[in-house]
Amino acid sequence: MSVKFRNALLVVAATMVSLTAGCSEAGTPVSPRDALNTRSGATAASTSTTIAPNESLVYLARFKTKPQITIAWAKAWIGPAGGRVDFVGFTVIVPPGAVDKVTMFTIKLPVDPDGSEHVVAEFGPHNTQFAKPITIGFPYRGTTLDGVAGATVVWWNDGWVPMGGTVSADGSQLFTTTSHFSEYGTASFRGGVITASGG
Repeated sequence: MSVKFRNALLVVAATMVSLTAGCSEAGTPVSPRDALNTRSGATAASTSTTIAPNESLVYLARFKTKPQITIAWAKAWIGPAGGRVDFVGFTVIVPPGAVDKVTMFTIKLPVDPDGSEHVVAEFGPHNTQFAKPITIGFPYRGTTLDGVAGATVVWWNDGWVPMGGTVSADGSQLFTTTSHFSEYGTASFRGGVITASGG
């Protein structure tokens, strides 16, 4: 996980959890180099350059109407029987057997002016490999991805890594599964590249 990106995600919480690198998932990161110059829909090649935190956000879908959030995180204690937590259009669905003990699951949203316009969240717990894949959901209707070809969930690994996604039957959310948590968002992935999803 990028420390620079984490610093851009200021959350309302009394205690910050110390996060470390080490998340891994299938896929190749797409580094948003020169991202500030690609708002019109141009694409960036995969690179290993260092980027400013806000540059990475331009690839993510935006809310058409910015949500009014006073508390930017939610939590639920979920055990081996499974469970669910929903928060302003973001969802975590834990199937039975995914964890072997009661575990705190969290959804944290950015509260800084730029980050909070984007469909992005930090899911927890970090550094936990789940025994069964967890389903995570994101707002889809009312975002710049609504109706756009190539809608995908992406996760942050020094660049946005596309994971695919399925739109819910009612068209309100975009879902995917994961075996670990990190920062996730939504974007458009067409022609093998992630493109800017709205201005």
